[in-house]
Amino acid sequence: MTSEVDVIVIGSGFGGAISASRIAEAGFKVRVLERGPWRDSIPNASQDIPNRVPFPTEGWHFWTKAVRTLRNNKLPGGRITLNKKGFYEVLIGKGLNILCSSNVGGGSHAYGGLNMPPPMPGYWDDIDSGLSEDRMAGHYAEVMKRMGASTPSDEHIPQSIRKRFSHSDAIHSGPEAGALQMGFLFPEEPGQPREITTEDGVRRREIGCGEGGFLGSPDGAKTPLEVAYLYRAMQQGLEICDQQEVLAIRKETKAGETRYCVNVENHHTGQFESHYAKHVIVAAGTVNTLHLLLHSRDGDKGLGGMPQLGKKFGSNGDYFAYWDWQDRFHDMSQSLPVNGYVRLKGETEAAEVDQPFIIEAPLPCPDKLRLPGWVAKKLRQGTFIAGMGKDAMDGTVSLKKGKLNVDYKPENSSIFGEIREQMDRIAEKTGKRILSIKRPTTAHPLGGACIGRNIDEGVVDGKGEVFDHPGLYVADAAALPKPVEGPPSMTVAAWANHVGEQVIMKLRRENSDSFRQPLLLQELSEKQLIERDEIG
Repeated sequence: MTSEVDVIVIGSGFGGAISASRIAEAGFKVRVLERGPWRDSIPNASQDIPNRVPFPTEGWHFWTKAVRTLRNNKLPGGRITLNKKGFYEVLIGKGLNILCSSNVGGGSHAYGGLNMPPPMPGYWDDIDSGLSEDRMAGHYAEVMKRMGASTPSDEHIPQSIRKRFSHSDAIHSGPEAGALQMGFLFPEEPGQPREITTEDGVRRREIGCGEGGFLGSPDGAKTPLEVAYLYRAMQQGLEICDQQEVLAIRKETKAGETRYCVNVENHHTGQFESHYAKHVIVAAGTVNTLHLLLHSRDGDKGLGGMPQLGKKFGSNGDYFAYWDWQDRFHDMSQSLPVNGYVRLKGETEAAEVDQPFIIEAPLPCPDKLRLPGWVAKKLRQGTFIAGMGKDAMDGTVSLKKGKLNVDYKPENSSIFGEIREQMDRIAEKTGKRILSIKRPTTAHPLGGACIGRNIDEGVVDGKGEVFDHPGLYVADAAALPKPVEGPPSMTVAAWANHVGEQVIMKLRRENSDSFRQPLLLQELSEKQLIERDEIG
């Protein structure tokens, strides 16, 4: 048994790190339980973080540490863990492949560094009476400032869409094609990155070509959540427990008070432990959040209720393909993780607006990964191209015989056909093939524990609190009730910032009530003494 804290936060990605840090910075005792390890980055080394694990970016580490777990309900137990310190978890569900990361700092190590709100305005309107676009605007501004979001110049992006298509009649190359805010530390002199030390004593290296991609940023050039949030909060008492895999959440009532017991497997020791708090924030990443809540409800039976759990699950319309440039004169991998928007020049302005959200994304450093020669060559001579958009969000996630079951029907979402059609047109206009598979793969699963106005519409309310389990919150993308239609990291971050704020307000009310109660008893006692004296 471990000591009780004010708040337990499960997961340290955009949902967990931000909500935990906000609450800790407000003076409350917060413990983060993260199943992944601290990564061996320059920033983490500068803070003397112990037990650091290499990124899968060089040599044999790609083969030994790239994949943590393979999940499919046809596997024994529903999953096979290859390396508990691996970087990615791969889930092969019905109709959909899913990727999610496993690190202290979560998806901030794996994403492309894009820091942007939803492409379409009004995302937060008409979800809950306590939410609106205006109310959430301040949360976006706060998290983007903390992440160091800025817009690079073309000189920082060697394979910029704007530069490569500056004379194209088919592809947009105006300012809007590269107006992407990114969470990178850009060098003052493009192409000449330096190592710097911040005012807080954190060492980082500015972004260079071919760095900061989807396999992590060992130099810390891509701003990780450790740098933006965790270090500062740790100085104010935030406790980070890495390699702690949460197995179940139970609710206990003792002396009239309800608290939660969080059961974990400590991968450092191999022991099973229990942690206690009156408030628990679940932010383990959409799929793992849903698995944990489903197991705690249906398998471990520690929680009940949540009738809408596992419903309204979506993929954010993610669709990835390979753009076969066959460029023998340029190394396409030597750029930033995102080169810019890919948009066709249409006949009318309306046609251009209706185009799906599509970006070009190189895979950095293929030569460092010990790949077969022909694979490395393909990655140097081409790029990935990724589309996102509005899917139907009608998938379900459930437990079947103890195994996680994802049921998603891509044929129900027209966005995949629209993206494929757009990619076919781009290929035709540029004369370069775009190769894809029909089955979509998402790195941005959403929903399943959605925000709703009541328990019949969702799992959590507009404050992130589970309707039928007060003190239990969901602060990651599992709570989002509709597709973001673009990179969702900052939307998850803004939501987590909002949830953290709501938990702080609740904790302060509870503390105020606990202080008021003895005061009321004292006042009552004094009043009784006065009355007794008067009677005497």
